[in-house]
Order: sequence, then structure tokens, then C-alpha cells
Amino acid sequence: MYLTKKRQKSTITYCIIKSTYLKEGIGMKFKLVKLFTYNKGFTLIEVLLSIVIFSILTLGMLALFSQAMTYTQKSENDTLGVYAARNMLNFMEQQSFNTIKKDYVDALTDEGEGSTVMITNEVCPIWFNGDSDEIKKKRERCYITFSPNLNNRQLNVSVELKKHTDSTLQTSLIPMKILVEWDEGNESSLEGFITNEKLR
Repeated sequence: MYLTKKRQKSTITYCIIKSTYLKEGIGMKFKLVKLFTYNKGFTLIEVLLSIVIFSILTLGMLALFSQAMTYTQKSENDTLGVYAARNMLNFMEQQSFNTIKKDYVDALTDEGEGSTVMITNEVCPIWFNGDSDEIKKKRERCYITFSPNLNNRQLNVSVELKKHTDSTLQTSLIPMKILVEWDEGNESSLEGFITNEKLR
């Protein structure tokens, strides 16, 4: 008699536990079904706001990219200009000091109008006049130095000469300013001296 009652208690307890599990399982299943069947869409204001935010971000990135391209282009242009100017500076430093002084500088005034003279590629056939291979090479180099073509860009180089402001140095140094121009509105400059051969 005692054993029968104990078995009945165990059976009843077991059934209650299983029933609880079943109830919890049904509740979780109902919540998952409700979650996946939630199909409420976006409102028109939310869609428009998303488009506006996306447009602002896109325009900001495009502006940043454009500025980076402009800076890179300007840096490349400056590098080309400085390279052409340095090349011309080296070329002029190799020329005869006395010849340049006599032909271009001595007739200049100290200040104002007539105080400077501009040299362009027109001097090439004058400085290197002859038919020998060596003269032809020098003349060709002169033309290339005054009108270089770098990265498919045609550059025009000119040299501005003037007397030295210190009269004691006029027999030793000729100040010059190298001007480089290309495309429209792009220019670069570099200053230096033609030194007397005795000081080289």
C-alpha cells in the first residue's frame, strides 16, 4: 500500500514538470513567429532622411577626393617647373661670363627701364653658330633647355639678366632669374648667378 502511493506521487510530479516544459516551449515558439512575421515598413520621412544623409556623405567624399587630386596636380606642376628652372640655371652657369656681360649686361642701366634684359630660345642659333657636330649638339641642347617637353607638357623658359646692385661685384657675378611658364597661368621661377670663370 505504501509503495503504490509513492509511485503515484512520482507520476504526478513528472507530469507537472513535463507540462511546464511544454508551456515554455509554446511561449518561445509564439515569440519567434511574431518576430519573423513583423513586417512593418519604413515611413516616407525615414526614407527621405536616409537619402539626404547618404547624399551628404557622398558629396563630402567627392569633395575630399577632388581636393586631393587638385593638390597632387599642383604638386606635380611645381615639380616640373622647378626641374626645368634648375636645368636652365645649370645651363646658364656654364656659359661664358665675359661674353654674357659684354653682349647683354654692360648696356643695362642700374635701375628702372632698361635695367633688365630677357633671353629666350632665339639666342640658340647666335650662341652656337656652326655646322660641326659638336656645335649642332650644343645648339640642340640649347633649344631643348629653353623649350623642354616634360610629361607631354610644353614648357617655355626664359632668363632675365640684370646688373649686380653692388658695383664691386659686377665684374664677378651676373644676377639672373629663371622664369618657367606652361599651360595657362602656371609659372615657376628660380634665381641664381652667372659666375666669373676665375671664381668657378
